[in-house]
Amino acid sequence: MQGTKEEGIVTEAGTTVETMRLTIPGVISCGMDVHNEKIDVCVRIGDGSPDGKLFERTFSTMRKVLFELRDWLISMKCSRVLMESTGVFWMPIYGILEEVNGMNIGVGNSRDLKNSPGRPKTDKEDARWLSRLCMFGLVLKSFIVGRPFRALREYTRYHKKLVQDRARQINRIERLLQINGFKLSTVLSSITGATGMRILNKLADKGTLSVLDIRAELDYRCKHTPEEIECAINGVMKQSSCLLLKLQIKKIETCNREIDEVYDLMLSMSEEYSQEIKILESIPGINTLSAIYIIAEIGTELSAFQTANYLAAWAGLSPKDNKSADKVRPKKTQKANQYIKSLMVQCAWAATKTRDTRLSHWFWQNAPRLGKKKAITAVARKLLCYIYAMLKDGTLYDKSLDVAYAENYRAKKLDAAQKIIGSQRRSSPSDNRCANNDVDQLASKDGINKEPEAAIKQSDSKKQLENGIKSPDDTATPKKRGRPKKSATPSSKDLIVSA
Repeated sequence: MQGTKEEGIVTEAGTTVETMRLTIPGVISCGMDVHNEKIDVCVRIGDGSPDGKLFERTFSTMRKVLFELRDWLISMKCSRVLMESTGVFWMPIYGILEEVNGMNIGVGNSRDLKNSPGRPKTDKEDARWLSRLCMFGLVLKSFIVGRPFRALREYTRYHKKLVQDRARQINRIERLLQINGFKLSTVLSSITGATGMRILNKLADKGTLSVLDIRAELDYRCKHTPEEIECAINGVMKQSSCLLLKLQIKKIETCNREIDEVYDLMLSMSEEYSQEIKILESIPGINTLSAIYIIAEIGTELSAFQTANYLAAWAGLSPKDNKSADKVRPKKTQKANQYIKSLMVQCAWAATKTRDTRLSHWFWQNAPRLGKKKAITAVARKLLCYIYAMLKDGTLYDKSLDVAYAENYRAKKLDAAQKIIGSQRRSSPSDNRCANNDVDQLASKDGINKEPEAAIKQSDSKKQLENGIKSPDDTATPKKRGRPKKSATPSSKDLIVSA
């Protein structure tokens, strides 16, 4: 069997299947290899020949030139476009082409668009390969949310980055305090809380604090006394460290102010989705901020996903199948959108802390068997399935189902406990004696004269003596098991001594 990769796939009979090699007549596809400064474009017109008709051009990534690219595709009557999701370079091209009516634009993951072995790796060859994949529809398009949600997504992701920056800055302050021997985190739950920020500001100004200074800045909610806090931060901070602490405190205040500003902008942009936010807030573990994050990532229509399982798989919360030759290998979740996946896991942890809900009961019931990591991933998947169903139907979370689930859960635990207690009663000897006494009382009521146990044993022994059967002696020692030992024969020395 001989056949090159250009000719097609070689079958068992030795023939080649050229469906991948021949183009589809009447289909026009476009492949784009996008870079920072240029775009290599290949338009393939299928006419049944191996390659069809190829039209290749190179465009600049300047916005003015992108409109020329759009007009050229319209003149070529191209309705299928496929590009690779390389960073953020594809976004301006996608935003311009999506305005064209009837334009089917696909953005593929780089792991699905790898060039086949044996082909040269150039920009033009990549564009040709993308146009071929686009013609046959062999690439699963990535989910791209609508334009209004993409604008909201920019704010939500920036808000998340600001929160992470603030957390990193708090760690820097903690490191600076530990270097100078101040153990403020051991007496305060948060060094950036109300009491912590006041103490840090005064410490940056003075370099050392007394009990009176701490008492003046202490909040009423603080559990530790001023003496305990003074013992934890006893010492003198250097002038250089005080200046650095002032800069870090100013950075935290800036992050807090920016976070509040971005959050207000997010609330104003999401006013048109107030009904969807209200639906999501009714789910245990989801608050207003989490609801805005979820809407920015997946939208509100969800028409791109056929079922909730497709949405969970896209979010990376469903284990992928790994089965070969009737052997099931360990299943792991695949890499996916890191924003929605981490968000759903955080909401799942919050849902497990609620009382008398289906999610919390399911987690604490299955966590010992599955492990907390697998169990929390399963809870996150359940949450996403709830979101899909509720946004599709436009209904609020039904709390009566939680009540029914909790009652059913308690009933199952009660039945299991009753079974255990019943088995223990049947196996205990005291319960057996009580049961025999009950039977005796019932028999006496029915007129049945029962003989005592001693009389029954005496009558049995008399019958055995009359029949010539010896009764076993109860006081006799039990016989030893095993082969009986042979009697020892007297030796010659013993015989001489006895004589």
